[in-house]
Amino acid sequence: MDPKELVNLYLDIADSLLSKLVLNNSKDDDSDQYLFVLSIEQSLNSLADSIAASINFNNSDFSSYEYQKKWIELSSNSFLENIIKNEFSPNGLFNDLKQVKKMLHEPVNDSIIVSNETLSLKKFNLLLNRYKEFIIILRKSLEEC
Repeated sequence: MDPKELVNLYLDIADSLLSKLVLNNSKDDDSDQYLFVLSIEQSLNSLADSIAASINFNNSDFSSYEYQKKWIELSSNSFLENIIKNEFSPNGLFNDLKQVKKMLHEPVNDSIIVSNETLSLKKFNLLLNRYKEFIIILRKSLEEC
């Protein structure tokens, strides 16, 4: 399957999972949260492959890298550097994804007065919307080249 098609397929899966999330701590809901994050990661991986192919990025090991390493490699391209590095900033997509994954793995500690941050539908929506914006910016930038 073409990487561009995979980007959209995983994005559709994430959209579908997001519409099912209720955050009720059931096993099904927990599984859907993990699958949502996995779908975003797989879509990012496929998007990196698609971008690399469209700019003729030459690195023989590229396809064996995990998605974040691929994006770090792609950021060495002067045209994409600012767009990608912005998403690795503290307010960027990759940091948001890392925070959501961390919250999924760390249970909420109810024994302290100020509890650690919990996941909400708003967080999942924000993550998906930020990713969609990232895709649009990248595709528009590549079309202008």
